[in-house]
Amino acid sequence: MGLTEQINDLKQQLGRDIPHETLKEIGQFVQGLVQTGIEKTSCQAGDKIPAFELPNVSGRMVSSVDILAKGPMVLSFYRGVW
Repeated sequence: MGLTEQINDLKQQLGRDIPHETLKEIGQFVQGLVQTGIEKTSCQAGDKIPAFELPNVSGRMVSSVDILAKGPMVLSFYRGVW
């Protein structure tokens, strides 16, 4: 199964497991963000960001410079519980 098929399968699974009201709330939140135009001023894939330090899952501070010295880095922000 290719990545596209895996993503589509996951979307279908989430659609079954997430209550309709929750999906509606998420959709309204996303539409609110779209209406602000935030995507036009947000970082885009491939953009360069300044060096930074953040705590890892263990609370230890890690440097983006150190991570990038080893290869590509993915930075993900978790909003938390919807």
